[in-house]
Amino acid sequence: MPQTSIFSTSWQGSLADLANIIHQIKRSRAFGRLTLRNTERLSVVHLYFRAGKLIHIVGNRGDARTILIGLQEWQRAFVRFDRITTTVDAVLSDDYEQLLSETLSRLHQRGLVAMPYLPDVPRVIESDLVAKADVKQLITPLEWRLLVEAVRRVSLAVAHLVGPQEAFNVLRDILDDCSSAFPAFASLKIAPSGYLQVMDRSPLDHMSRQELIEGFAALITTCQLFCAPIIGEREAHRIIIHALRDLGPALVNLGVFRIDNQLLSSRSL
Repeated sequence: MPQTSIFSTSWQGSLADLANIIHQIKRSRAFGRLTLRNTERLSVVHLYFRAGKLIHIVGNRGDARTILIGLQEWQRAFVRFDRITTTVDAVLSDDYEQLLSETLSRLHQRGLVAMPYLPDVPRVIESDLVAKADVKQLITPLEWRLLVEAVRRVSLAVAHLVGPQEAFNVLRDILDDCSSAFPAFASLKIAPSGYLQVMDRSPLDHMSRQELIEGFAALITTCQLFCAPIIGEREAHRIIIHALRDLGPALVNLGVFRIDNQLLSSRSL
């Protein structure tokens, strides 16, 4: 499974983790460079993402299309995603997103890549929803309170794990990373006690319901990924579940969080 560095600036793993890492990049709308190193073929491939979208591909074996097709035949690789690292080169067309998906499917069919679990699309709660001029739906007041309380609890769990001072630095890095994909999240600040706090809700009020859900999901996921290298993936997941407590079922239904029963039942950390 993907791991994070101490400041949550990178995810890494083997070829088996490739689809899950790309899923996290897209879900959190991250900016950065995904590097794949194949020591058997002496090949290196760099995939650049901007707000979760594939924008550029560099490798030592042909053009972008040739590189992605060649990846379908890889047997093993070391995979690492470095956040912030980016490029000014021309943006690729959507055809390459489709080709990347086909590459992952091909590797999955060969039994080399594990595909991510994709929860069902959450049902839309029609009551109390406010339609914007562009027909985007806004979050309901109840959903808003649920999301804010969820982040408060998860960020407190991080503070309890590493201590208030270290948590302040970690949460600031996590917040900066999420703010690069969701600019309105700049209104989230770090309280003196070391957890995230909403200081000005107005910028968030103009985000669509789906954007807010994706943004808060990215915050919670990144906090869990930060904890994983310290206490193990299973314990990190348990910490988040324990922190959310009674909010868990509602967050699962909303699509912000999911309980990984397979991970919880595994014996390896």
